[in-house]
Amino acid sequence: MTKYAWLGASALLFASCGSNDIVPVSLEAEGAKEAYIFRIDATQLVPWDTLYADGQFDTELPLDSTGTTFYVFAFDNNANIRLGIEAGDDIEGRVSVNETQITTYEIEGSELSEKMLAHYLPLRHTAMLMDSLTAEAAGFQGQPDAAERNAQLFARFQDRVARHKSELDEQLTADPGSLANIFAIFQAAGNMPLYNPQQDSALIRTLVDALNEKHPDHPLVKTFVQTVARP
Repeated sequence: MTKYAWLGASALLFASCGSNDIVPVSLEAEGAKEAYIFRIDATQLVPWDTLYADGQFDTELPLDSTGTTFYVFAFDNNANIRLGIEAGDDIEGRVSVNETQITTYEIEGSELSEKMLAHYLPLRHTAMLMDSLTAEAAGFQGQPDAAERNAQLFARFQDRVARHKSELDEQLTADPGSLANIFAIFQAAGNMPLYNPQQDSALIRTLVDALNEKHPDHPLVKTFVQTVARP
């Protein structure tokens, strides 16, 4: 049985050598001793580096030829974050993880990374609620009114998903040409994608047009357009 059983069946849903091409990153990750870094290419994660430290990870990340490059940091304490870097960034941050392995982090010194954090916060809120509802459901499974109470939990979940999506909608429409939007549009709550190419076609078209105008040659934009255009 899945961790989120209360959802029910209906919920199953390179770089050059110039100093301007290098971005310093300093991350404090309490309890972590290793950080695995991957560069996000258009279709895959590319292993980039492994850092060994005792809670303080300092490195320099290169920009690729696009000038806007994305990385994943996965720590051995189960925390993980995405960073988007551009010329002139100087990133500092703090990363932690709770007992259910939901990451909490702060970041500064990079407009793009800060926008990705803003997109992540609604997702984190939803994930924490899901864990709370799951723990609540465990207390009454097998009781005569379990089905009714599961339905009540699912209603609370649906309400949160609607607010989650509304919060993201506001951010996406405020800056539709941001490359960070490509990651946000594929967020999911449990196994339920937040956005559907048919139901959300107007928003997706707005993003496609803005991204094509602002970043016409970026590989992530090309892959995004091809993905959302698939039948």
